[in-house]
Amino acid sequence: MMKKLLSKVALAALATVAGAGAAHAQSAPTHSTSWTGTVGEDRFGDARFKMRGRFQYDLYSSDWDLGTTDDGTRSYVRRAFLGVQGRFSEHWRYKVDFILTPGASEVNVDDAFLEYVGDNWSIVIGEHNITSPLEDRISSLDIPFNERSSIITAFEYGRRAGVGFLTGGANWSAAAALQGESLNSAGENWGVDESTSVSGRFTFAPIFETSPEGVTLVHLGAHARLRDQGDNAGLRYRARPLNGRNTRWIDGGSGVAQLAESDTTYGVEAAVQFGAFGAQAEYIAVDGENTAGGDLEASGYYVDLSWSLTGESRNYRGNQGSFGAIAPRNPITQEGGFGHVALSARYDYIDLSDAAFGGNRGEQTAYAVGLDWIPLDHVRFKLNYAFSDMDRTVGTDDEAQIVTLRTQFDF
Repeated sequence: MMKKLLSKVALAALATVAGAGAAHAQSAPTHSTSWTGTVGEDRFGDARFKMRGRFQYDLYSSDWDLGTTDDGTRSYVRRAFLGVQGRFSEHWRYKVDFILTPGASEVNVDDAFLEYVGDNWSIVIGEHNITSPLEDRISSLDIPFNERSSIITAFEYGRRAGVGFLTGGANWSAAAALQGESLNSAGENWGVDESTSVSGRFTFAPIFETSPEGVTLVHLGAHARLRDQGDNAGLRYRARPLNGRNTRWIDGGSGVAQLAESDTTYGVEAAVQFGAFGAQAEYIAVDGENTAGGDLEASGYYVDLSWSLTGESRNYRGNQGSFGAIAPRNPITQEGGFGHVALSARYDYIDLSDAAFGGNRGEQTAYAVGLDWIPLDHVRFKLNYAFSDMDRTVGTDDEAQIVTLRTQFDF
């Protein structure tokens, strides 16, 4: 039933804007190619097209107190994206990113949507995350640390397929979405009703000023999400050690009875920027019901601090309520330039100790520091150290220290 509702909403949205798009008059088309940054944009009349991609390669070392099967030093491709973006006309735009997995016969999608853009609003149809909280709205290219916080990963934020509405101004944004499952799982479980999600987010920057010295900013935001698993397996909440890539020692759903059939998530976010100094924090709480009929609760938060040693501010986008890429003031391509250098620190906490979560429930507290170097636009090196203290409510506790060095570029 929810699939039919999603289809009707999407078709209605398309029908609403189709007339406006068709009525848009185009001048006689001219063809040109312009080069900005690392790749060219092809133009034909109002139409635009350009290739896009990213590559992130990590050197990873982990040292656990007890879980020695996770100890070791490895190198691997964290992300490899290849995609396109552009527009068919002034109002109709698109973006498709494919996720490539070297060493495995697998291709998935990241963003994959069609967007109709009005004066200060847009309708998005496809795979997107326009209602996600602050850290998930920031590209993996631009987050301060190599991995996102425990609450973002454990509470399963990310992209899903559906229809969304986005509006905003210079210092505010609002978004709402009705979504089903991700396009990456669309070929599975044809005989059951898929999971669904209704979500919204609002952000406001009461202070947002830019000057040659940098950005002065106060950002506030809130979001909410209601999920239902339909006929699918229940929701599972679990956390890897910060920046970790293997075992989830704190696992709030190690048995079928602990999986959630539905949940409600709500969170608040804040960020400040004063020139070279910045801070960012989020708190998220979850209320759900497991398959045994019991209530469950989980929550967590993180606090980030950052300092640009070379003086740059983070790039804030008020109409999206998120941060973008930092451009070095003095890239190494200029005489005497060294690029952008920054120090970051994080405190990260998640509580999955509710009795409804079963035997491997517990709390995880983590600390991280990071050093970033952006020698020139689209190239970045990130060195992170993270320590995680994992305390199970029942059973054995553990600790993990993880060091990661990332090399990344995008175009």
